[in-house]
Amino acid sequence: MQTLGLDESQPAYAADDPRSLIGQIRRLGEAGPTYEIMSVDEDGTVHVEFIHNDEKMTYPLVEVLEDPIAETIP
Repeated sequence: MQTLGLDESQPAYAADDPRSLIGQIRRLGEAGPTYEIMSVDEDGTVHVEFIHNDEKMTYPLVEVLEDPIAETIP
């Protein structure tokens, strides 16, 4: 199913390669802002860019994996 440019049929994460997360759109919690995963470092640091304001941040991979994949982008 295609929704606002998101392919919801793609797998959430290929466990053997965290770089497969690059390009995913996720949401901080159930109702938080959406962000795109821009890159993943070898040490598990994930670089993200928030869609609503282009702010860039870094998060640990384990925290990103707890955030849901965004089904829509407000």
